[in-house]
Amino acid sequence: MAFSKIPHQPASPVEGAVYVTEDYAASEVPQSAQRSTLSVTLVRMGYTVSATDLLFGMSLGLYFYFWTALTIALVSSIAICVVSILTGLIGQREGLTTALVTRLAFGREGSRIPALVIAIVALGFVGYSTAITASVLPGDSHGIKLTYIIVLSAVYTVLSTVGFGKGLTWVGRVSVPLMVVVVLIAAGAAINHAGGWNAILTADPAQAGKISIITMVALGTAKWMQGATVTPDITRFAKNAGAVYTTTIAEFIVGNFAFNLLGIILGLAVGVGDMGQAFKIVGVGALAALAVFVQGFPHEVNNLYTGSLAGRSAFSIPRLYVNVVSGVLVAALAYYGLTQGVLHSFLVFLGYLAYVVPLIPGIMIADYFLVHRGHYPRRVANAEAVNWRAVTAFVIGLGINLYLGLVAHDDLWHTLPLIGFVLYLLFSWREVLAAWSRQTPAVTRQVE
Repeated sequence: MAFSKIPHQPASPVEGAVYVTEDYAASEVPQSAQRSTLSVTLVRMGYTVSATDLLFGMSLGLYFYFWTALTIALVSSIAICVVSILTGLIGQREGLTTALVTRLAFGREGSRIPALVIAIVALGFVGYSTAITASVLPGDSHGIKLTYIIVLSAVYTVLSTVGFGKGLTWVGRVSVPLMVVVVLIAAGAAINHAGGWNAILTADPAQAGKISIITMVALGTAKWMQGATVTPDITRFAKNAGAVYTTTIAEFIVGNFAFNLLGIILGLAVGVGDMGQAFKIVGVGALAALAVFVQGFPHEVNNLYTGSLAGRSAFSIPRLYVNVVSGVLVAALAYYGLTQGVLHSFLVFLGYLAYVVPLIPGIMIADYFLVHRGHYPRRVANAEAVNWRAVTAFVIGLGINLYLGLVAHDDLWHTLPLIGFVLYLLFSWREVLAAWSRQTPAVTRQVE
């Protein structure tokens, strides 16, 4: 089926700005806007080449011996890869954002629930990451740190507003390679500080035994379940399914796992949870400030981008307006995180994510691959008002997750998409039987 795009002439400069910054937030990505696998890879790695990955890796180094910490990082990365590939294939096949995919899965009005969750979580990651960046930049007074936060939030907002081609792609091309080089140098300094590679392998963690392996696997999975869920926001620009597999491996194995490894080395080498202090101890404080500052651009810009796409769907207002409000909220949250202690409040934040975020990809995957057999037959504009099966699965699944975590003290199962996946299939068994009794549908992109 051919692609088409209806020409539009903005009636005013304000409307023109809104139109330009929409970046196909309410429609399918046409073939003319698809990007190379390299461009998609760099943008996706911008999510995981980040200070939050270093911070999580540092926490692993504080609590576990090297090989145990490394196994935890690998297991959580592989789990996220599976979810990301499945959601990413939806985005690539349909050319739709995560918010628009949830509109087809949950209905026009029902999708406001997952869209709002995605937007809030994205802002949370940007807020904490901005706090990390401000914490390692020069100056110790609250006034200086607040100034950093305001300036960084404003720059991230502007870059995320201009979209994939003009913002995310070029930020990724410059920042990702530079961040990798700088952090590798810092890791070498940490190994030297510890007394060599064998010293890292045999180092005793500073807080050994204070947290369980399962808990950290769950937190590692929860950390990137949001990233896996919003994979369609980027893979919708991919030209083929192969790019989904390639870029997912790059993002969560080369990016996420590798940066967890660097964080583990740093945590075992210095035994402290403050990233700025850790880099100063190994003698690369200025270099660390540069590294964290540089990584902020791809990571925060990308998260603000996905948050704005979801916020637009949740509130039905232009993405430009959502971006501006998001920038203000990010600055406020960053200052809060900085004053409360970034590491502790960040791990608490991850714990709360595990109750709600995994339900969304579970329902999306079940609806697309099993209920609709890998192809949505209807356009987004024709989506039903509310898919009560999806909404009910989400609400009941949230109740189950809260019970498992708060009452049954489960550390793992409520962090996975399985509960939402199974519940949705139970409520959709008639639709599944009907779908699989029909002839195999042709897989073609919708036209918006």
